[in-house]
Amino acid sequence: RDLHSFPTRRSSDLLASYKLWKKGEYSFEIMEAIEKTASTGKLMIEMRVKVFDGDGGEKIVTERLLVETPLKLAHAAQACGIHDKYLAGEIADADFVGKTGRLFLGIEKDKQHKYSDKNVVTDYVVPAAKNASFNLSRQA
Repeated sequence: RDLHSFPTRRSSDLLASYKLWKKGEYSFEIMEAIEKTASTGKLMIEMRVKVFDGDGGEKIVTERLLVETPLKLAHAAQACGIHDKYLAGEIADADFVGKTGRLFLGIEKDKQHKYSDKNVVTDYVVPAAKNASFNLSRQA
């Protein structure tokens, strides 16, 4: 195989992608999603999520959506605009690919100190419902 047949990246870009980002809200794009079986035997969707810092920086985070975390799965579907498929029970891995939105990024610490801390998706930003109105006034 020719070593020049793959895209190269500068060392500074590679280091930036491994650097731990602060907890917060970021934009994302789902690059890849594959239905797999988790070690528990349950189905999951494993995704490669590209996260953007707003200043031109980006990193790839591996995300696993599990049936055991229905709120996060529902939020991911809402953030990606496929909540109707989620509600119908017809959501598939391919439905997520190419979708964009906002997410909450956190930091997972390895309690056994074998691995470095890493960024993880803690949840997805659910867009405000269209035509939703809330009456915040108090009744006297």
